[in-house]
Amino acid sequence: MQDKHTQLRRAKNMALGCLLIAAAVFMFTILAPKLFGDLTGVWWLGLVKMASEAALVGGLADWFAVTALFKPIPARYPIPHTNIVATNKSAIASNLAVFVKEKFFHPAAIERLIRTSDPAKGAGRWLMVDKNASRLSRFLCDSVAGLFRVLDDKPVKAFIAKTAQKGFEQLDLRQLMATSLNAITKERQHQIVLDRILGKLASLLAQPDTQVYIADTLVVWLKTEYSRIEKLLPSSWLSEQGALIAVKAVSSILDDIYEDPEHPIRHAFDEQVHDFLYELQHSPLMEDKVNRYREKIGNDPALKEYIHKSWGRFHKWLLITLTEENGQAETKVANLLKELGTSLTQDSELSRAFNTHIGEAAKYMAPELAEFLTKHIRDTINSWDEREMAQQIELNIGRDLQKVRINGTLVGGLIGALLFGIETVIGM
Repeated sequence: MQDKHTQLRRAKNMALGCLLIAAAVFMFTILAPKLFGDLTGVWWLGLVKMASEAALVGGLADWFAVTALFKPIPARYPIPHTNIVATNKSAIASNLAVFVKEKFFHPAAIERLIRTSDPAKGAGRWLMVDKNASRLSRFLCDSVAGLFRVLDDKPVKAFIAKTAQKGFEQLDLRQLMATSLNAITKERQHQIVLDRILGKLASLLAQPDTQVYIADTLVVWLKTEYSRIEKLLPSSWLSEQGALIAVKAVSSILDDIYEDPEHPIRHAFDEQVHDFLYELQHSPLMEDKVNRYREKIGNDPALKEYIHKSWGRFHKWLLITLTEENGQAETKVANLLKELGTSLTQDSELSRAFNTHIGEAAKYMAPELAEFLTKHIRDTINSWDEREMAQQIELNIGRDLQKVRINGTLVGGLIGALLFGIETVIGM
């Protein structure tokens, strides 16, 4: 296949050839009567002369029009309205940028594109192919691994640590705790937490090991506090009976609290929680305690060392997992992608939801992206050299424009012949 330079040169030579033929025929019609007297006044010679003359005029006019787009005519002192592409570089850049923005990134065009293309199902069909899911999985794993390598870079890590430390120091821990407790107590969720605790305690007390532990503790207590009584009474039997009594008593209390929503202990728990919440929000002393606790956590060297070592182990494990070819991470991600593809193609509601969100995201991003692209187009074209820009445009569309020159020559000749015919008819 010929390159663009060869195609353009061949098209120019063809157009020039047509023009030279027209010029040669026109010169023949002028010289023929002088060289061959018998041809003087022959009607067909007049037809050929007018047709070739009109073809020559049409070809020259179209040559001027096409050449004037890309080059100055003449080169040294060009006449106005030539070298149009280079002269109007800024206007071309602005108009092209506006055209792209208005026609390709208009919200209505984006919405129409999403509606007609159904990207969710298209993506689903693409993901259902094992090769595609594996390729995308490998790309995602490599991307995440690359991100973690960046985060492990020493200057980046130092910057993140410094930013995190500064953010933690500026964190209003008191307000965060108060907001969290407010959210919990608003729907009496703290009572659900209490129920969970009571259930755990009841389950723990019902275990034989717990009862044995209580009994052993009572034996130790009797030997320590009441050594004389312990020598006279059967301490093991008392401890076992005491453990059973303690378990039953505590279990009975726990059951009562669990079953009774209005139990006094529940109300007492409510009061304690609300009192703590009030102090947390209004007490300067509590604020000072929370701030000191935050500073203690933030400046604890043992905690920092633990976080550093934990991050190092996690980072090493994750990089090995992500970079392993056909490893566990890549396989799992590929399977998830294939499942997503199947769901997108089979679940109409899911695909509609995806299309809706994609459309909303596209319409949201379109103005910003359009502004970026139009500015990029405008700045890129304005940065080009005028002569180089004209050459590149001519190289891409000049071959078709040379056909305009050929057509101008041919159509001009036909019009000349037609005018000769009209002139002849009128003169009869």
